[in-house]
Parts: sequence; C-alpha cells; structure tokens
Amino acid sequence: MACRAELHSHSRVSDGKPTPEEVVIRAAQLGLSAIALSDHNTFRGSALAQASARELDLDITVIPANEVRTSRGDVLVLCPSLPDEDPPKGIEPPELRKWSLERGCIMIAAHPFQPGRKGVGRYLFSHYEEFDAVEVWNARGLPPLNWLAERFARSKGLPMTSGSDAHVISELGEAPTVVFAEGCTAEQIIEAVRKGMCRPTKGRMGFKALREAVEWSVGRRLGRAY
Repeated sequence: MACRAELHSHSRVSDGKPTPEEVVIRAAQLGLSAIALSDHNTFRGSALAQASARELDLDITVIPANEVRTSRGDVLVLCPSLPDEDPPKGIEPPELRKWSLERGCIMIAAHPFQPGRKGVGRYLFSHYEEFDAVEVWNARGLPPLNWLAERFARSKGLPMTSGSDAHVISELGEAPTVVFAEGCTAEQIIEAVRKGMCRPTKGRMGFKALREAVEWSVGRRLGRAY
C-alpha cells in the first residue's frame, strides 16, 4: 500500500509554533498516513504527539523522530519505537550511525545542500554510506539545491525522501513522502524507506504558509509570545 508520510516537521517543543497535539490533529485532518514530528535534539515532541493520537483516537501513525544537530549538520533520525535516550550529536567517528543501527532507526540527511540551513553538505559526499536516505526535496528549500540533492542521491543509489520542514501549522503536509509498504506502522515505513521503497513529492510553501512562517520566525527572534 502507499502511505503518505510527513517525515520532517516541528512543534513548540523545539522551534515550531504549534503544539504536538495541534500537529498530529492537523496531520490526521490532511489524511496523512503517518507523521514524524522531528523536533531538534529531542524525541519529546514525538512522545507527546503519540500520546495525543492515542487519547484522541486519531487514525494516524506517529513515527518517533528527532532532527539531530550533529557536529557536521542536521540529520533526521526516525525510529520504530521511542528510544530510552537521546542520540549522540557526534557523527565522526560514526557515533550516531552506531546508535541508530542498534535501535533499528534510520538516518536521513536533511536539506543537505541548502545554504544557511545547517545541512551536512560536503560531509555527505565522502560519507554517504552512513546515511539510509537523502531528503532531496525540502518544501522550504531552494529548488535548484533540492535538485542537486536529488541528483546526488540518484548517483549513489540512495533512497530519496521529501518533507515540509513545517514550523507553522499551515506548512504541514506540503511535501509528504510516498512510502510503499505492507502497512503504515512506524516499523513498516522505516524498513520501506531503508529499502528505497519510497518516492518524494515536490510541493512548495504557499503564500499563507510563507507569511505565517516569517511572522513566527521574526516574533521568536524578537522574543514575542504567540
């Protein structure tokens, strides 16, 4: 079956505006099969989203996720179940890779070549074998640099994903990854991505999402409460 999965999103647990509950409710309203709430350096957002999905009896899978800001750049770590500890931020030697493999998690290079986005960039060229997939389309990213990520992933035979990188609710689901798996559980989606049984979509931020994201970003920097 084809699962539409949002594999990159944020909540106020890190630097997003919506609560984890608001994120998972909106994801269900959009008809997504699964969502990875990938707050920076923590699985807490995913844990709260999972609890909300259970309490509200929502028909959606919440994939435990974490956008780890490693010593070389941002890496999405998706796991079949909530880990009992946060992953290491060291990527060289491959600490994060070892940690992920031991827990059945996958590593996805997030927006690798987007300037100012803290992607792994050049590290990916020489260490691509450490990654399970490349986020080749980030809805917030510059299209030519998304295309560069896609060309690189194709040249190395790496699975390709996409994501909205949503920080406000109106961005959510703009570029879901289509995953071909027997079912849409976290474990089934992760294994399908690992095997390359997925394809990116190429949605972009709409005007409303762009306006709200800019307002949120500026407000956070100015210390305003929302």
